[in-house]
Amino acid sequence: MIDVLRRIAWRLALCAGISWLAWRLGGMESMITSLALLGLALARPLIDLASELRHGMRAVVWRKLEGRHFVYRGTPVQVLEDDDHRRWVRAADVRRIIGHTASNGALALTYPSGWRTMGRPAEPHFSDEALIAHLMKESTPEALRFRHWAEREIAFPAKRLRERLGIRPQATDFQPSD
Repeated sequence: MIDVLRRIAWRLALCAGISWLAWRLGGMESMITSLALLGLALARPLIDLASELRHGMRAVVWRKLEGRHFVYRGTPVQVLEDDDHRRWVRAADVRRIIGHTASNGALALTYPSGWRTMGRPAEPHFSDEALIAHLMKESTPEALRFRHWAEREIAFPAKRLRERLGIRPQATDFQPSD
């Protein structure tokens, strides 16, 4: 954006110099005619400035969701990431997609290291491994489609990121998928 502003300032100075020179050499009529240069010289940089401002505003608005916005077939899925780059999927979103499965208490007992309440307000979340393990137990076609999507969009990228950063996998007390 600084480059665009610098270009506008340079062109304004050039047009002002040409207009001053036209005024000194040809009088007021020549100077007024030279003002048309402003339109020619500033049209493109002003359009570029408007475009830069638009992109900058979009970046500011979407910054908090960048890289964390997940949608499965039109249903938004809240995914949080902890310090170990483990992704946590809100249980309410999973239930909305595949239907009611088990109670929070049963899921907490089944996946002790893969079930946590987090966020504000605190809501139950599956870890990415626990979600895949849980979806492997579900037999509905929608659960199968959701499992493939979750593996591709949530679990696999998180697993690769942890491997790339050298973060060792935590021992789980359930059978995760490979």
